[in-house]
Amino acid sequence: GIVIIFLVAGRFIFGMKYTSVKMILTNYMSCFPNRNGKIKVIPIMYYFGLPFLVSIIVAYKKEMNSDIKNIITVIVTILTAMLFNILMLAIDMKSKIKNDENYYSMDAHLAEKSLIQTYYSVMFAILISIIILLICLFNVFVKSYGNIQSFLLYYFVSLLLINLFVIMKKIYMVIDADMKK
Repeated sequence: GIVIIFLVAGRFIFGMKYTSVKMILTNYMSCFPNRNGKIKVIPIMYYFGLPFLVSIIVAYKKEMNSDIKNIITVIVTILTAMLFNILMLAIDMKSKIKNDENYYSMDAHLAEKSLIQTYYSVMFAILISIIILLICLFNVFVKSYGNIQSFLLYYFVSLLLINLFVIMKKIYMVIDADMKK
């Protein structure tokens, strides 16, 4: 409770925006535009609604316990390190595309767009990983597990898994186009 008070006071009283995640969420949502530039509703419902349904079912069937929390903590910690490496890879690949004169302009545009979306997706995945780790950390101190904590943990884990597939697809698109040359 005290941490939340400090975060709210820091944000609204002192104007500190270090913990703001609005930009990450906005940029992630921009990865789902239709031809008119508006955000597609169906992909958003799929990427956020499917984990919601899965987490309700799983939380109902199996309440979180310390073993599940420990396994998820280890896996998410490893994935977070991997995500930071993918982030560096995407940034490096984008700079190489800009500097490569042999890259066709259409291919360069598509690859650059995919890499930017990869960057946004990776940042979103890192944010989700941090939320998962915070939920697990919270439950270390509380040591009582309920349906709400189980639902939240399962929801963010499911969201992370779906987002990993999105990242994999975007990286595949860039590397596949490059390999076919």
